[in-house]
Amino acid sequence: MVKITRRQAVALGTGLLATPMIGRFAHAQEARIGFLSSQKAGAFDAVIAAFEAANPGIKVQAQNVPFDQLNAQIQARLGAGDTSVDVFTVDEPRVPAYAQKGFLSDLTAMRGEIEAAVAPAALAGSSFKDKLWSFPFWTTSQFLFFNNDLLKKADLPAPDSDPARRLTWEDLLTHARTAQKAGAKWGFAFDQNDRYYELQPLYESQGFGPGLTGDGLLTPALTSAGWVNTTEWYRDLYASALAPRGVAYEQMPALFSSGQVAYMVAGVWHARVFRLAKELNFGIAPMPYFAGGKPVTPTGSWTIGVNPKSARKDAALKFAKFLTLDGNGALLASTIAPQPPVNKVAFEAYLKRESEAGGGNTAAFAKIISHELANTTVSRPRTIGYVVFEEIMNRMYSDIRNGAEAKSSLDRTQAALSAAFSRLE
Repeated sequence: MVKITRRQAVALGTGLLATPMIGRFAHAQEARIGFLSSQKAGAFDAVIAAFEAANPGIKVQAQNVPFDQLNAQIQARLGAGDTSVDVFTVDEPRVPAYAQKGFLSDLTAMRGEIEAAVAPAALAGSSFKDKLWSFPFWTTSQFLFFNNDLLKKADLPAPDSDPARRLTWEDLLTHARTAQKAGAKWGFAFDQNDRYYELQPLYESQGFGPGLTGDGLLTPALTSAGWVNTTEWYRDLYASALAPRGVAYEQMPALFSSGQVAYMVAGVWHARVFRLAKELNFGIAPMPYFAGGKPVTPTGSWTIGVNPKSARKDAALKFAKFLTLDGNGALLASTIAPQPPVNKVAFEAYLKRESEAGGGNTAAFAKIISHELANTTVSRPRTIGYVVFEEIMNRMYSDIRNGAEAKSSLDRTQAALSAAFSRLE
């Protein structure tokens, strides 16, 4: 593992806050812990190097798998009692299912320490049945990114960055069609084009709910007129060729970076990605909402879990705390995606760093995120059925954007979810 000095960490943009590092691991025998995540290989190298420098008795072995394979890996390995995974990233809505299956250490006794370090709203995402099961790590929000050059070509004004004057979906799509007629290959796109996380606000904005109801949120509710109409609206984006059909999520940022899309709803972490596209003249604005509804933005991100069967539990907890509760570690870890840390000290430094880095393109970065996290967020359903819910819903959205009918797809998905939920333990 490549070591980094304090001077090098500053160069990475951490700002190195004036908070103390977690104490050194005093055992003479070296402890090796496995850390499983869905980030690309090498993403956590700088964080691990900083942790190992402060804790010379501990070595961290990074294990990386793609996002769509992470859940299967956790289910298979921890379900079989595998102790080669000591610490792992946990998508927030999966905490209830993992806690029920015994994959997460009970951290309730550490609640006071965790509460002191992180934003209060983050605790809900790490909790289940009044207990705390993971360390809050990152949060998320969304921007409406827009291509200034394509808008200028179409004689369109840039969207207002003030959340109080955000665009409606109705106005945005009108502008997107104008931009497309003026030469943009695509008028509009969702970055996470078939993932429930980014599409949930479409329904919540109009008061149609998350698609689950009842005791434990284990009753599918996808066939109301509101859900059908909104899903047809989503389907028409692709049927009308306003948005690109047949393009995988991983390829979407490149379409915007290369100047092919006029407007794109995407995660705040893409601001850094788009800044690297030197020829791209872009701006940011708040996520739209439906007229007559209310502004809603998706939130909730990764947390950090510790394997209850870890043979190196003390070392695993030290590393998990460094990623989340230590201001230096949390800020350094936020350079990876980059996503906003929920550590309170690191969050303020993150906002300052990201706002200043983008110049005029992202001048409203801190203002928009701070407003959305305080006023418009909606979390994905907290239920033991979320893992299977997400998998089935994402397949449905993929089918619909590639041509399947909305109502019949929703009917089939509701039946599939009911059957899957009936098999849950």
